[in-house]
This record gives sequence, C-alpha cells and structure tokens, in this order.
Amino acid sequence: MARGFSGAVMRAFGAQDYAITVVDKEQRTAHCIRIRFHSDTLFDVVSDGPTSWIRCWFPDDSGKEFQRAYTFSEVDAASGRFALDFVLHEPAGPASNWARAAQPGDELAVNYMSSVPLEIPEENPPAGYLLIGDSASVPAINTIIAAMPPEIPVEVYLEEHEPADRELPLGAHPRLRVHWVHRAGTHSLADALEARDWSNWYAWAGPEQNSLKLIRARLKEFGFPRSETHALAYWSQGKAMGKERAPETPESDGAAAPAVPDGTASPAGPDGAAPGPGMPAPATGADGAAARPEPERGAPSKTTPPQGRWRAAGAGRLLAPLKRTLILAGAAQAVVTLLQFAPYLLLIELGRRLLDGAPASDLWSVGVLAIVLLGVGTLLESALMLWLHAVDARFSRDLRGSLLGKLARLPLGWFSARSSGGVKTLIQDNTLALHYLVTHATLDAVSAVVAPIAVLVYLFTVDWGIALFLLLPVLGYVITMYRMVIASSAQIPQHQAWVDRMGGEAGAYLDAQPVIRVFGGVLASGFQRNLDGYIDFLSGWQRPFVRTKTVMDIVTRPTTFLWVIATAGTLFVIQGWTRPVDLLPFLLLGATFGVRLLGIGYGLSGLRAGMIAARDLQTVLDEPELATRAPSDDGAVTAAPGAVEVRGVTFGYRPDVPVLHDISMSLAPGTVTALVGPSGSGKSTLAALLARFHDVDAGTITVGGRDIATMPADELYARLGFVLQQTQLVVGTVAENIALAVPDATQQRIEEAARAANIHERILRMPQGYDTPLGRDPALSGGERQRLTIARAILADAPVLVLDEATAFADPESEYLVQESLSRLAAGRTVLVIAHRLHTVVDADAIVVLDGGRIVESGTHDDLLAAGGAYRSLWDAARPAAPSMGETR
Repeated sequence: MARGFSGAVMRAFGAQDYAITVVDKEQRTAHCIRIRFHSDTLFDVVSDGPTSWIRCWFPDDSGKEFQRAYTFSEVDAASGRFALDFVLHEPAGPASNWARAAQPGDELAVNYMSSVPLEIPEENPPAGYLLIGDSASVPAINTIIAAMPPEIPVEVYLEEHEPADRELPLGAHPRLRVHWVHRAGTHSLADALEARDWSNWYAWAGPEQNSLKLIRARLKEFGFPRSETHALAYWSQGKAMGKERAPETPESDGAAAPAVPDGTASPAGPDGAAPGPGMPAPATGADGAAARPEPERGAPSKTTPPQGRWRAAGAGRLLAPLKRTLILAGAAQAVVTLLQFAPYLLLIELGRRLLDGAPASDLWSVGVLAIVLLGVGTLLESALMLWLHAVDARFSRDLRGSLLGKLARLPLGWFSARSSGGVKTLIQDNTLALHYLVTHATLDAVSAVVAPIAVLVYLFTVDWGIALFLLLPVLGYVITMYRMVIASSAQIPQHQAWVDRMGGEAGAYLDAQPVIRVFGGVLASGFQRNLDGYIDFLSGWQRPFVRTKTVMDIVTRPTTFLWVIATAGTLFVIQGWTRPVDLLPFLLLGATFGVRLLGIGYGLSGLRAGMIAARDLQTVLDEPELATRAPSDDGAVTAAPGAVEVRGVTFGYRPDVPVLHDISMSLAPGTVTALVGPSGSGKSTLAALLARFHDVDAGTITVGGRDIATMPADELYARLGFVLQQTQLVVGTVAENIALAVPDATQQRIEEAARAANIHERILRMPQGYDTPLGRDPALSGGERQRLTIARAILADAPVLVLDEATAFADPESEYLVQESLSRLAAGRTVLVIAHRLHTVVDADAIVVLDGGRIVESGTHDDLLAAGGAYRSLWDAARPAAPSMGETR
C-alpha cells in the first residue's frame, strides 16, 4: 500500500494491497504479452465484468514503484486465475520492462478500488454500442464485445499509432464493424466518427487524452447525453504514465487518485494502463517512451451531424413544461428555508438578552417577532406546497390522459412483452413517484441543502473556532459516505438488475401458488435459488459496511455534536477565547446538524427516483404506434372474407435483425393450416403478425383481400379470432366475458355459444349462473377457462381463427371437450394452428414448416413424411404415441 498522506487517504477509503503470482505468459503479438496470474484473496473483493480492472505496482531500477491500471482480459474467479494484456513500447517504462522479464512464480502488488464493470442491461438495452479507443483500450473493448448480445450492433473506432497496433486481436461479434483510423493529429479519431443518427446508442471512449477532448465535443454534437456516455482517457501523449511510490521515503510517495471519474473502466496507457490525475508530465511518451511531435490540427470537419434522441433524456422532455415552475419553487423554498431559520436566531437573541438582564419590553418584542416570522414561514411553506399540488394535479391529469391514450394505440405486442406487474409499475408506481418529485422532492432537496449551509455559515460568524470543531463529525460523515459510495459503485447497478428480476419472478411465483403447493417443481426451486442468490448478493454487499454504518450513525447523532460542542465550548470558555453566551447558537442549532446532513441524502434520492420514473414514462410515450394506413385504390375487393395472403413478409424485433425472412403463404377459406418447427423458428411471431401485434418490416398481410395495416383495430378483430394457450379473462360476469367482442349480444346468443363450447352446464352450476362474477382468480379449471374463451370466439364469429395449441395443458377429459369445441369453432372458417405437438395436426389441409425464420417445407402430413426432410426429422424426434384427435377439424 502507498505510504504518506495520500496512502492514508486511500486506506481510509478502503483500498488494500493484494499479492498476485505469475502463472504463465503468452506472446499475443510482437508487441503484446498476455500474462496469467493467480491470487487466493483478490476475488474476495473484485466484481468481475466488462472493463473491470485493477491497479498494479511495478518496480523500476531506482527502487521506486509505479502504479498502472490494467483491464482483466480473462477471469476465472472460482479458481482465482486471471490474465492481463501488456502492450509493449520502446523505450520501455517500468510496466513494459517488468512484463518482458516476468517469469512464473514472480509476485506483484495490486489493489482494487473504484473499478465498476460496465452494465449491459437485459431489458431495454441501447440500440447499439459505439466503442472508441486505441491499443491501450483494446483489452477493455474486447471484454465489452464478449459480453454483447448477438443482436446488438457494435461500432468500434480504433486509433492507429503504429502499424503493429492492427495486429492486436479483437473479439468476434456477428454485428461488429471495426474502423482503424491513422493518427495524423489529435483530431483524427473525432473527425472519423460517422455523422449519422446515433439515437439510443451508448458511447464508450477510452483513447489518448488529447484525442478524447475532441471526441467529447463530437459526441456532444451528436447529442449523446452524459448518462449514455463513458469517456475517460487511457493515456496521455507526451506524459510519463503511472504514479510512483518510494517505499523507503514516505515524503516522495505518489499514490494514485482513489477513484476513476465515472467508474466504468480502468484508465489505461498504451500498454493497457493509465495515469492518475495530477501526475508529472516530463517530455516522455507512453510508459516512458519519448514523445513524438504532434502534427498541427487541420480544418475541422464541416459535416453537421444529425441530433439523436435518447431514452435516457426522456425525463427532461417529460418535465420540460414544469422546468421553470420547479426552478421557481426551488428558489422560493430556499427563501422560505432562510425565513424559517430566522426565528431560531431570534430565540438565540432572546436567550442573550435574558442572560444580560434586558427589560421585559425588549424580550416581548423579540419573542413576538420570532412568533410572527415562524407563522409567516409556515404560511408561505403551506402556500408553496398547495401551489405545487395544484400544478401536479393539472400535470398528472394531462399525463394520465396522454398515457392511457397512448396505451390504447400501442401494438398488442408491447403488452405481450411485459408482465401485468410491469405495466402496473409504469402506470401507478411511476406516476406516484412523479407526484413526489413535483410536489415534495424538489422542496425537500433544496431545504436539505440550504439549511445546513445556512446554519454552518451563521455558526462561523458566531465563533469560527468552535465551528471548525463541528467539521470533525461532518468530515467523518463525508468520508464514511464516500467510502460506501466507492465500495458500492459496482453493486448499485447490479442491485437494480436484481430488483427488476426478482420483482417479475415474485409475481409469477405468487400467481402460481396453487400449482407450486401441489407439485413444487422448477418454478419453486428456480425462484428459491434466485432468491437465495439475491440474499447472498445483499449480504456480501452490506456485511462489510456494518462498521462503516455504525460510524456514520454515531457521527450524525445529536449527542455526538452536543459532545463536540460541550468539549470545545468548555475549552474555549476556560481559555477566554469565547463568551459562555456564544455557546447558545451551537447548542440550539449545532446539535441537529447531523440530522440535517442525513436529509440531503433523502432529498436527493427522491429526486433521482422521480427522474427515473419520468424517463420510463416518456419512453412509453415515445413508443411507435400502429398507424392505420389509407387503403390503396386498387378497385373493389373480390377475395373471400376468410382468405389470408402473406406476401414477402420480413420482420424483426430490433432493426436489421430479422426474425422472419421473406415469408409467403396462402390460407384458403375453410381450410386448416398448421405452423410447425423447432423452438425459436418464428411460429408465434408469424401468428402475432397476422393479428397485427406488430407491423411488418417488409411485405404485406391481407385478410379478405384487405391489407391489415389499412384496417382499424375493431374491423381487424371482427375478422380475426384467437384461442391461445394462456387464457385471458377479465373482471366481470361470465356473460360479460363471453360477450367481450359482442357486448350487445343477447342472452340467447351467449348461451348458444356456451353450449357449442361445452361450457354451458358448468356455468349453470356456478352460484349465480351467467351472472357469476369472475375475479382475477376465477374458480375454473384450465380446461374450463379455455372453453370459456372458445365460447367467446364462437360468439365473435370471426371468419379467420388463430389457435395456439389450445389443449396443451388440459387434462384428458377437458382435452376431449376442448377438442370437440374447437371442431365446432373451426367449421367453415380459415384456421391457422401453431402446433407444438405434431400428432394434433396430421389432418390439417396444409402444414408449413419454419426453421430459422424461413419456410423450409410445406405440404400435407403424408407428403412431408415421404419427403424425408425437416418435418420428418421433427416427427421422428417427437415420437407421437397416439393418432390425431382431430383438434382442428
């Protein structure tokens, strides 16, 4: 560990040295060595992930040690083994010299502090990742590429300082594009960035410091928000790299700065490491190499880049109408806070006059003025709060109206991709968080900041000596808080990911309690395993903070400040440095100083939660809607109502990542067509496009000769019916659930549909028959619920039906009744079946086999079996045990 004052500071923030041992070396290129290490203790504290790094201390010939930071290239935390890549330079510095000479068994001192792995979110990831760097940051860039999902595009811009840089191996990714840019000056890399719409991309930049300054400006031109940008220099042209420490002379100690500014990756030099802020800058290049002359910058690029839009900036757009109001409210709250501070000053003055024996008239005037100011402050604060509640009421009314209108226009696929709990969080919880932001959080945050500052300034005017002593517990609070923040920097984003994951799993676990209690199974064990993992994560994160939190609790207690005031005040009074009466302000105001400090954290956390809620709400409002196009003027429609044509359809859930490729098929009226194929082949996606859960990227789908994109939703769903595996019942009576698509249906028609679906007799046995209310968990079996939805489809009388293996989870008796109901439902209609069990569709008029989002075969069951292709392979793998029961006929 570094010694001297800076070493003490690093220790105060939790840094400690670990010993690592060289295991082996690998020559990656002529100027790059990968060295593998082992440590028994390092991974007790290291959070592994993309761009995670450690600080190493390298000895030189003078006996000093130089600190350099290196990104992990390989990590096996369980065994304690990892690797670092060293890019070598001439003339070599301490790190390159050590790497060249290192042999198995050699040891090195390292510490781990401030490294925060880059989080790649599973839900709502960025549209793509823009990675910018050079040979120094290639190890970090490779860890990002390795963690990137295959469907997300990655653009890499690398600055070439010497031809050997291009030999460095880069990770593989199906959507990776690499751009090498020869360095002609500090402007080269910034000018090379493509002028395009980078909306919702994430930018990660780790090049040379002078290049980075221009890259920051270029990214700002594109519109990249700070929250979606990581930009940190990995080395500096013309400066020696690394901080030095001299073990035998603490005065010359040069410990590294304790934290990386934005904490997503290690700052690194050309051999993968970096300087800390404030390092000496002799005329040497990377790792001690001589500096090369920097060419003069030429004319800047004249290209005006398009301005993108980012989800992360959504909070600002949503709250833009309230910006001036909130600023005005914050300024008013600052005035009110100071006004509410005045009565305390008058009470202190009252105490002074009492001790000085002032006449009663003077006491009355001060006391009355204090009461008046206290009342005025309370009145103004109430008026301010009332005003903001009125502002929030109008804003919330408009926002909820816009949100509900938006939800009504969103494609059904948006809802199918989200749980009901997630939609509830969006509509209810986020709007409540926004209410707190508008009406309370801004005022609380301003008051929490202004009040302690005002108190501290006043106490310094009373007696700066005693006020200085008050800074001791304040300093203790700041150090402990900052230490926790630094130590938690890697866990905070992981915690949010855990919360999101466990929230969804908890809802599914509670909904499935009847099944879990009887059968247990995968869901119960999986939920328990993840819950245990979450608890272990929280325990590992919070347990080391027990002592720190205890210290924080002690230093912020009123008794601690009272003890400091009493001790320092007694000393000052005895020495004659202050008057006893001057202790009154400290006793009245200083004792509550710690509580005021804690208020800052609560106020700012409220602001943060509100801004996140505003961002999520604006993200929904920005979602693309399903627009109904005007029908083309192609003359009269002559196709039968049940005719379905799919022509050249291509679709993907992300741009440029198609799930379906050029699909064309016809469904003749009165026929049954089955979609089969392996999991992930695109069966459900194609059916969802027919129902217009999403719009196609290319091609058309017509029903009855009309493009479904030209049909209003009511018209489309009058032509198209669904019976899915997961039944959906609404809160209402049995009759209302059956008549959902035909709300004006007569009781006779409802009962006829129920009889056709084999559910009439079961309904009559219910407490109130067709008037029995169905709640969230109706007392119906899975087969009964399925037959209820079939009755709904029969009543709707749509000419086209989509069936998604409706009997997949039914018991044998229910399956027979459901099959019989489906046979009646399918009669005379065009039916598209998504089949998971092949034996249920052997009688279909046509079977379409999908694989990899493409149609690979089509025909009847017998023809496809005889062809011996993909369908035959699926059939042989399924080993059907029983003939078809005629599910679709």
